[in-house]
Amino acid sequence: MNLKLLTNPIEVGNRLDELGLTREDLLEVVESMVAARNSCTENDPPSAPGFKSWSDGTRRLREIGAPLGWERNNDDYVCSIYHDKRGIKIAVCNTDDGTGIEMGQPQNRSKKGAATDRIICSNQSLFTNVLEDSKNVVQLPSGSSVVYWYLCVYCEGDVVRAELSCPSECDGGFFKSFMERIILIGGGEDDGGLRVRRDTPDGDAGFEINVTRKQA
Repeated sequence: MNLKLLTNPIEVGNRLDELGLTREDLLEVVESMVAARNSCTENDPPSAPGFKSWSDGTRRLREIGAPLGWERNNDDYVCSIYHDKRGIKIAVCNTDDGTGIEMGQPQNRSKKGAATDRIICSNQSLFTNVLEDSKNVVQLPSGSSVVYWYLCVYCEGDVVRAELSCPSECDGGFFKSFMERIILIGGGEDDGGLRVRRDTPDGDAGFEINVTRKQA
């Protein structure tokens, strides 16, 4: 199955419009995940950055999706948003440094369970049928069929990359291959992605995360 990789801003915008979201919507979720990860200190448990990133990202995705017709969904204990008319579910995921890289691909940092294996297997079967019917054009399935997407976010230090991608195969609880990848924040050899700037105003115990283009 050929991978569909979208990096051009116009193509990315058009495709996200088909899915019922915008790049700006998803970047809000990414920013929420980055802020949650960076709120952790050495006094937090080792698993806290990943958990808080996933938890806050899921919450923000649901907050943004609700006014747009998306519903909260926890089927099979996979926390996502669901759009009935489009037949799509989207979940957030902390992923590795293959995220946002055209010659790589994201892999989840934490092993997924049997439920994820099942839904990704259903993705593969569904898209295989769609491709056989359409030959050249991949249409969004409708009706009772559901396609699962993941908002994959990589954050290491002050570098952030992200993509919305549809996995087709899972091996041992980890993403192995994808049918479609929509690059939201990419990177290359001379640009590792975006950098995070943290500003702590005097007298303010909190902080604000702003995602900005990395400077040479």
